[in-house]
Amino acid sequence: MRASPVQHSSFAIDFQRRRLLIALGSTGVISMLGGCATSSSSGDARGLARATAVNHLSYAVTDYARTRDFYVDLLGMQVAWDNGKMCAVEFGDPARPEGIYIVPVKPGEKSAVSHIGYSIDNFSGNKEKIAAALTRQKIKFKTDTEWGWTLDDRAGYMIHFISETGIFPGASDPCAIIASDKCKGAEAIGLKNLASLPKPGAGGFKATAFSHIVLCVDDIVKTRDWYEQMFSMQPFYFKGAEPNAQAMLRFGNNTLYLRNIKRPGGKPYVDHFAFEIENYDQDRVEAELKRRGYKPVPDSKLGWTIQDPEGMRIEIAGRGLPEYVGEKCAGRATDCPGGPRG
Repeated sequence: MRASPVQHSSFAIDFQRRRLLIALGSTGVISMLGGCATSSSSGDARGLARATAVNHLSYAVTDYARTRDFYVDLLGMQVAWDNGKMCAVEFGDPARPEGIYIVPVKPGEKSAVSHIGYSIDNFSGNKEKIAAALTRQKIKFKTDTEWGWTLDDRAGYMIHFISETGIFPGASDPCAIIASDKCKGAEAIGLKNLASLPKPGAGGFKATAFSHIVLCVDDIVKTRDWYEQMFSMQPFYFKGAEPNAQAMLRFGNNTLYLRNIKRPGGKPYVDHFAFEIENYDQDRVEAELKRRGYKPVPDSKLGWTIQDPEGMRIEIAGRGLPEYVGEKCAGRATDCPGGPRG
């Protein structure tokens, strides 16, 4: 939950203080130079802006409470906001957490990740320059609160440019003005019952970041170049031909995998996502997943694959899985040294 300043509990006060510290510390300044940019903050901002993290995935599900409890119990996530219909769970760096917005699926649709929000370095200080550049490139975008924009990437998949301070699920309508009473009231509803909601269970894991997200698109090369130019992501692996044609792009602690669309219809989609956990140990992770009744499938020596309650493929991963798979496994676990778990 990354929302407007509301002080209805000690939890909310902690988040307000965190957001203030982030806002005071975001001093990177982007200067537009013919459509490119440089940044005085840490990191290489060769593109229009610099993505620092996955701010959130918006995950539409058939049972939000069941899905919420799964991620809290298995991966040690914290419920940061919950209004009884949808919620936000967070993990990782408490100052700049990554998260999942768990929302109800629309009637007649299947559960899916509807969009990805990317945290942007000093978004508030640079959004006018970024907006001007997007307009010059004829890329349509719309305001999603004062702290974010919604647009489609070049493949047609919905994404958010969003401030590292962020928002909360469903904030777009009430928070056109962050400091308004309407916005504060909407946030407060999701904060008042947090103490009564589930907490991480014993024996589970502690997620520290999204290891990677797999986005399937119509053209890997064009989409890779778009994300590099738009978000300063750093490509470190590319394989143009099937099987498992893909590009891997690094930003912050996260990696975006781009793969070819395999479903009919040609629309882009998130195939699966993976969580990096603290103190990963291959045998311990396998044993704990089996103890819980799952049938884990290896994804190299640094990952195990299972399905969440909605049937979404997820992975429990160790630090460096994308780099290892790219460098040692030719891009897929079956080609790892010693086989899929090697």
